[in-house]
Amino acid sequence: MRNKVAMYLAIVAGILLLGIGVTGAATWETIRNFVATFLGGHWAIILLFQVLILIASLGGVAVICGGILIGAGRTSIGKLLIALGTGTGLIGLLLVIVLPSFQQGDIKLALGTSSGIIGIILSILARMIAK
Repeated sequence: MRNKVAMYLAIVAGILLLGIGVTGAATWETIRNFVATFLGGHWAIILLFQVLILIASLGGVAVICGGILIGAGRTSIGKLLIALGTGTGLIGLLLVIVLPSFQQGDIKLALGTSSGIIGIILSILARMIAK
Protein backbone atom coordinates (compact mmCIF):
# COMPACT_ATOMS: atom_id res chain seq x y z
CA MET A 1 0.00 0.00 0.00
CA ARG A 2 2.82 2.40 0.87
CA ASN A 3 4.46 1.85 -2.48
CA LYS A 4 1.21 2.60 -4.31
CA VAL A 5 0.91 5.92 -2.46
CA ALA A 6 4.56 6.64 -3.25
CA MET A 7 3.94 5.78 -6.91
CA TYR A 8 1.00 8.18 -7.20
CA LEU A 9 2.92 10.95 -5.41
CA ALA A 10 5.86 10.49 -7.77
CA ILE A 11 3.63 10.57 -10.84
CA VAL A 12 1.95 13.80 -9.71
CA ALA A 13 5.36 15.24 -8.81
CA GLY A 14 6.73 14.27 -12.22
CA ILE A 15 3.82 15.93 -14.01
CA LEU A 16 4.37 19.13 -12.01
CA LEU A 17 8.10 19.06 -12.74
CA LEU A 18 7.46 18.44 -16.44
CA GLY A 19 5.04 21.35 -16.54
CA ILE A 20 7.70 23.85 -15.56
CA GLY A 21 10.81 22.09 -16.80
CA VAL A 22 12.59 21.34 -13.53
CA THR A 23 15.45 18.88 -13.91
CA GLY A 24 18.29 17.71 -11.73
CA ALA A 25 20.93 18.16 -14.44
CA ALA A 26 22.46 21.35 -13.04
CA THR A 27 22.91 19.75 -9.62
CA TRP A 28 24.72 16.75 -11.07
CA GLU A 29 26.89 18.97 -13.29
CA THR A 30 27.97 20.90 -10.21
CA ILE A 31 28.79 17.67 -8.39
CA ARG A 32 30.72 16.40 -11.44
CA ASN A 33 32.80 19.58 -11.57
CA PHE A 34 33.52 19.36 -7.85
CA VAL A 35 34.58 15.69 -8.08
CA ALA A 36 36.67 16.32 -11.21
CA THR A 37 38.53 19.09 -9.38
CA PHE A 38 39.67 16.68 -6.69
CA LEU A 39 39.95 13.41 -8.60
CA GLY A 40 40.95 14.75 -11.98
CA GLY A 41 39.18 14.35 -15.27
CA HIS A 42 39.52 10.57 -15.57
CA TRP A 43 37.40 9.27 -18.43
CA ALA A 44 35.48 6.82 -16.20
CA ILE A 45 34.41 9.60 -13.82
CA ILE A 46 33.37 11.83 -16.71
CA LEU A 47 31.42 8.96 -18.31
CA LEU A 48 29.66 8.09 -15.04
CA PHE A 49 28.56 11.68 -14.52
CA GLN A 50 27.48 12.06 -18.15
CA VAL A 51 25.11 9.12 -17.67
CA LEU A 52 23.81 10.63 -14.41
CA ILE A 53 23.34 14.02 -16.08
CA LEU A 54 21.54 12.41 -19.02
CA ILE A 55 19.05 10.72 -16.68
CA ALA A 56 18.72 13.87 -14.56
CA SER A 57 18.01 16.01 -17.64
CA LEU A 58 14.80 14.03 -18.12
CA GLY A 59 13.51 15.63 -14.91
CA GLY A 60 9.81 14.86 -14.52
CA VAL A 61 10.02 11.87 -16.88
CA ALA A 62 12.62 10.28 -14.61
CA VAL A 63 10.44 10.97 -11.57
CA ILE A 64 7.39 9.40 -13.25
CA CYS A 65 9.43 6.36 -14.32
CA GLY A 66 10.78 6.08 -10.78
CA GLY A 67 7.25 6.13 -9.40
CA ILE A 68 6.15 3.42 -11.80
CA LEU A 69 9.14 1.29 -10.79
CA ILE A 70 8.27 1.76 -7.12
CA GLY A 71 4.71 0.63 -7.87
CA ALA A 72 6.12 -2.42 -9.66
CA GLY A 73 8.22 -3.39 -6.65
CA ARG A 74 11.57 -2.04 -7.89
CA THR A 75 11.87 0.38 -4.98
CA SER A 76 15.62 1.00 -4.96
CA ILE A 77 15.86 1.77 -8.67
CA GLY A 78 12.68 3.87 -8.47
CA LYS A 79 14.04 5.94 -5.59
CA LEU A 80 17.28 6.46 -7.49
CA LEU A 81 15.46 7.70 -10.60
CA ILE A 82 13.38 10.08 -8.49
CA ALA A 83 16.49 11.44 -6.80
CA LEU A 84 18.26 11.90 -10.14
CA GLY A 85 15.23 13.49 -11.78
CA THR A 86 14.75 16.12 -9.11
CA GLY A 87 18.43 16.56 -8.37
CA THR A 88 17.64 17.44 -4.82
CA GLY A 89 16.67 16.14 -1.46
CA LEU A 90 15.49 17.88 1.66
CA ILE A 91 18.61 20.06 1.95
CA GLY A 92 18.37 21.09 -1.68
CA LEU A 93 14.71 21.95 -1.21
CA LEU A 94 15.55 24.18 1.72
CA LEU A 95 18.14 25.96 -0.41
CA VAL A 96 15.61 26.42 -3.21
CA ILE A 97 13.26 28.09 -0.74
CA VAL A 98 15.76 30.04 1.38
CA LEU A 99 18.15 31.44 -1.22
CA PRO A 100 15.57 33.35 -3.29
CA SER A 101 14.08 34.79 -0.11
CA PHE A 102 17.48 36.19 0.86
CA GLN A 103 18.21 37.45 -2.64
CA GLN A 104 14.81 39.04 -3.21
CA GLY A 105 13.80 39.64 0.39
CA ASP A 106 10.37 38.04 0.21
CA ILE A 107 9.67 34.47 1.35
CA LYS A 108 6.22 34.58 -0.27
CA LEU A 109 7.92 35.18 -3.60
CA ALA A 110 10.18 32.17 -3.10
CA LEU A 111 7.31 29.90 -2.07
CA GLY A 112 4.72 31.09 -4.53
CA THR A 113 6.61 31.37 -7.80
CA SER A 114 6.67 27.78 -8.90
CA SER A 115 4.76 24.56 -8.79
CA GLY A 116 8.23 23.01 -9.06
CA ILE A 117 8.67 23.35 -5.31
CA ILE A 118 5.47 21.36 -4.80
CA GLY A 119 6.75 18.77 -7.26
CA ILE A 120 10.05 18.52 -5.40
CA ILE A 121 8.24 18.17 -2.07
CA LEU A 122 6.01 15.41 -3.46
CA SER A 123 9.02 13.59 -4.91
CA ILE A 124 10.81 13.73 -1.55
CA LEU A 125 7.70 12.39 0.15
CA ALA A 126 7.43 9.60 -2.44
CA ARG A 127 11.02 8.56 -1.74
CA MET A 128 10.43 8.65 2.03
CA ILE A 129 7.18 6.65 1.89
CA ALA A 130 8.43 3.93 -0.47
CA LYS A 131 9.59 0.75 1.23
